Amino acid sequence: MNKLSKITIFSVMVLMINMVLFSAVFAQKTPVTSIKDVMDILTKIVNVLYTAFFIVAIGFVILAAFDYLTGGDDPEKIKGATKKIMYAAIAIAIALISVGANKIIENFIN
Repeated sequence: MNKLSKITIFSVMVLMINMVLFSAVFAQKTPVTSIKDVMDILTKIVNVLYTAFFIVAIGFVILAAFDYLTGGDDPEKIKGATKKIMYAAIAIAIALISVGANKIIENFIN
Protein backbone atom coordinates (compact mmCIF):
# COMPACT_ATOMS: atom_id res chain seq x y z
CA MET A 1 0.00 0.00 0.00
CA ASN A 2 1.23 3.42 -0.79
CA LYS A 3 1.14 6.35 1.60
CA LEU A 4 -1.94 7.99 0.03
CA SER A 5 -4.03 4.84 0.44
CA LYS A 6 -3.04 4.55 4.10
CA ILE A 7 -4.00 8.18 4.72
CA THR A 8 -7.34 7.68 2.95
CA ILE A 9 -8.16 4.54 4.94
CA PHE A 10 -7.16 6.24 8.19
CA SER A 11 -9.30 9.29 7.38
CA VAL A 12 -12.33 7.14 6.58
CA MET A 13 -11.89 5.18 9.81
CA VAL A 14 -11.63 8.36 11.88
CA LEU A 15 -14.74 9.75 10.17
CA MET A 16 -16.70 6.55 10.84
CA ILE A 17 -15.64 6.50 14.50
CA ASN A 18 -16.68 10.14 14.88
CA MET A 19 -20.05 9.42 13.31
CA VAL A 20 -20.67 6.57 15.76
CA LEU A 21 -19.44 8.45 18.82
CA PHE A 22 -21.22 11.71 18.07
CA SER A 23 -24.45 10.35 16.59
CA ALA A 24 -26.26 11.12 19.84
CA VAL A 25 -25.51 14.79 19.32
CA PHE A 26 -27.17 14.78 15.92
CA ALA A 27 -30.23 12.90 17.15
CA GLN A 28 -31.53 15.63 19.44
CA LYS A 29 -35.09 16.85 19.25
CA THR A 30 -35.73 20.18 17.63
CA PRO A 31 -37.17 23.00 19.76
CA VAL A 32 -39.41 23.98 16.83
CA THR A 33 -42.80 22.33 17.17
CA SER A 34 -45.14 24.88 15.61
CA ILE A 35 -45.31 27.90 13.32
CA LYS A 36 -45.25 30.14 16.40
CA ASP A 37 -41.82 28.76 17.30
CA VAL A 38 -40.54 29.55 13.80
CA MET A 39 -41.90 33.09 14.07
CA ASP A 40 -40.28 33.52 17.50
CA ILE A 41 -36.91 32.45 16.11
CA LEU A 42 -37.35 34.71 13.09
CA THR A 43 -38.28 37.62 15.37
CA LYS A 44 -35.17 37.07 17.51
CA ILE A 45 -32.93 36.98 14.43
CA VAL A 46 -34.53 40.12 13.01
CA ASN A 47 -34.16 41.97 16.32
CA VAL A 48 -30.46 41.13 16.49
CA LEU A 49 -29.92 42.24 12.88
CA TYR A 50 -32.01 45.37 13.46
CA THR A 51 -29.87 46.33 16.43
CA ALA A 52 -26.62 45.51 14.62
CA PHE A 53 -27.53 47.58 11.58
CA PHE A 54 -28.46 50.57 13.73
CA ILE A 55 -25.18 50.30 15.65
CA VAL A 56 -23.28 50.20 12.34
CA ALA A 57 -25.30 53.18 11.08
CA ILE A 58 -24.52 55.20 14.20
CA GLY A 59 -20.84 54.34 13.80
CA PHE A 60 -20.86 55.51 10.19
CA VAL A 61 -22.61 58.75 11.12
CA ILE A 62 -20.04 59.45 13.86
CA LEU A 63 -17.14 58.70 11.50
CA ALA A 64 -18.70 60.85 8.78
CA ALA A 65 -19.19 63.73 11.21
CA PHE A 66 -15.54 63.45 12.26
CA ASP A 67 -14.46 63.45 8.60
CA TYR A 68 -16.65 66.49 7.86
CA LEU A 69 -15.21 68.35 10.83
CA THR A 70 -11.59 67.50 10.10
CA GLY A 71 -11.89 67.55 6.31
CA GLY A 72 -11.44 71.25 5.86
CA ASP A 73 -10.46 71.89 2.24
CA ASP A 74 -9.70 68.23 1.44
CA PRO A 75 -12.32 67.14 -1.11
CA GLU A 76 -11.39 63.46 -0.68
CA LYS A 77 -12.30 63.52 3.01
CA ILE A 78 -15.57 65.28 2.26
CA LYS A 79 -16.36 62.74 -0.46
CA GLY A 80 -15.55 59.90 1.96
CA ALA A 81 -17.78 61.43 4.62
CA THR A 82 -20.63 61.72 2.12
CA LYS A 83 -20.21 58.03 1.25
CA LYS A 84 -20.27 57.11 4.93
CA ILE A 85 -23.55 59.03 5.37
CA MET A 86 -24.95 57.14 2.37
CA TYR A 87 -23.85 53.80 3.89
CA ALA A 88 -25.49 54.77 7.17
CA ALA A 89 -28.74 55.54 5.35
CA ILE A 90 -28.55 52.17 3.59
CA ALA A 91 -27.98 50.40 6.93
CA ILE A 92 -31.00 52.16 8.45
CA ALA A 93 -33.13 51.26 5.40
CA ILE A 94 -32.11 47.59 5.64
CA ALA A 95 -32.92 47.57 9.36
CA LEU A 96 -36.36 49.06 8.77
CA ILE A 97 -37.06 46.70 5.86
CA SER A 98 -36.08 43.71 7.99
CA VAL A 99 -38.62 44.63 10.64
CA GLY A 100 -41.27 45.26 7.99
CA ALA A 101 -40.51 41.96 6.24
CA ASN A 102 -40.80 40.14 9.54
CA LYS A 103 -44.27 41.58 10.11
CA ILE A 104 -45.35 40.78 6.54
CA ILE A 105 -44.21 37.15 6.90
CA GLU A 106 -45.89 36.89 10.30
CA ASN A 107 -49.19 38.20 8.90
CA PHE A 108 -48.93 35.93 5.85
CA ILE A 109 -48.40 32.80 7.95
CA ASN A 110 -51.12 33.65 10.46
